[in-house]
Amino acid sequence: MSQVQSYPEVAIVILHLRGVSCIVDCVGSLNKIAYQNYTIIVVHNGPENVALRDALSPISQHITKVIHTEENLGFAKGNNIGIRQALKDGAEYILLLNDDTEVDPGFLTALIDVAELRPDAGMLGSAIFYYDQPQKIWFAGARFDREFCSVTTTGFDRFDKSESSAFIESDYITGCALLIKRNVIEKIGLLDERFFLYCEDVDWGLRCMKAGYKNLIVTYSHIWHKASASSGGIDSLIRAYHKTRGQLLLARIYAPHALCRLKLKFFRDIAWVLFKSSAPHKIIKARAFLAAMIDYHTGKTGKGPDWLVANE
Repeated sequence: MSQVQSYPEVAIVILHLRGVSCIVDCVGSLNKIAYQNYTIIVVHNGPENVALRDALSPISQHITKVIHTEENLGFAKGNNIGIRQALKDGAEYILLLNDDTEVDPGFLTALIDVAELRPDAGMLGSAIFYYDQPQKIWFAGARFDREFCSVTTTGFDRFDKSESSAFIESDYITGCALLIKRNVIEKIGLLDERFFLYCEDVDWGLRCMKAGYKNLIVTYSHIWHKASASSGGIDSLIRAYHKTRGQLLLARIYAPHALCRLKLKFFRDIAWVLFKSSAPHKIIKARAFLAAMIDYHTGKTGKGPDWLVANE
């Protein structure tokens, strides 16, 4: 049961690239939530899509706008378009939500309860579970190690043990499901668009803490994630390229002393892929790592080389 008396307006921004069935399931689950003062903004990272329009039409009672970007602008830039629209519309809270998630009916009420009771909370997130293993945690908080510019997720791949505390502090909230207050965005700014696909949420969370706020995981707010459905899976070339490039940029901003160590690690990864891995297409995988390092050094941002998508 909700503890707060006010129900501020929440704009839910759903970034969509492909896989219409996923976003239909996501919006369908949102239509069943207990919290009622919310709207949905869909940002489609591509040209106008008739199939998407037709699929969303029967379940569009909370959708106020569908924005087509005409091309894939990436996670940060695509979500920023939705965030700007939400701010323009007057939302007090903005929730970024992956289109390959389904939500518990009480998830948003739980997040707002804590957000309203905790003025020091800048960003809040749910406990996120694997969709195909509903009791197994996918994300429940993380720590950023400045010594190695690495992220350690807490509770990752462990089964839920009925967390006793109502919320736990985290160094960042995953962009898979991230609630942020309007005044926090006004203070720290939007997502950094130099990050195309990975690490932008880590950067946002660290900026939030630098501004004096806390990032909280609300353990009784639950979401289920169809992990990696939108990025080609864990061995995706796109994942390899953007995680490498993003981590190097993150190190330059927050842990410049770790850059040399990080580059050596990536060179070892390339050597392992070339000489130890038995996976098919290992040459193209090594090329993805190397291209990310080169593009980082030349200052390239955006989606990366065209051959990344062509070889997926």
